[in-house]
Amino acid sequence: MAKNSITLEDRLRKGDKQALEEVYVQYKRTFLSFFGSRTEGNVDLEDLYQDSVIALYQNFVLKNLQLKKGSLKTYLFAIGKNKLAASFKEKYTPLRQELGFAETFFEIDETQLSIEQKKLIQGYIKLGEKCKEILRLYYYRGLTDKEIVEQTEYKDENTSKSNRSRCLKKLKALIHGGTK
Repeated sequence: MAKNSITLEDRLRKGDKQALEEVYVQYKRTFLSFFGSRTEGNVDLEDLYQDSVIALYQNFVLKNLQLKKGSLKTYLFAIGKNKLAASFKEKYTPLRQELGFAETFFEIDETQLSIEQKKLIQGYIKLGEKCKEILRLYYYRGLTDKEIVEQTEYKDENTSKSNRSRCLKKLKALIHGGTK
């Protein structure tokens, strides 16, 4: 199978339409099954698959892609996951703003919360202001790292991303009983 994959990759790099068709047919059922079991009915899986195959093909032809790790299938599924995540972010960020949720905080009836939700709130309260701000901007408001840099004092997107990651680790530690 690995030899077949390598020659298929070479053929894709050369723009071979037959290789594209082979990829399309070979992985379609598995892709649709995988993503169908992980998404709700409001996602058009056929479109997701076609967009993912097209992106894979363009990456091989235009960027002369060489897979160093993983297989063609793994790469195709990674494209699908990224496209699916991007479509959700695209759909729900404007909706949140249209509904006026961009800066509104809600009153929460704590008697209705699960133990995990209560721990999350308690951990969030214990975080410093900088951590609260970056987590709120990214997860609550749905801003990208680029947008966060524009609205804050972070020097670049990598700084924003690493600070967000650090704050998330800190929050997880607080939730799970650590003192970080």
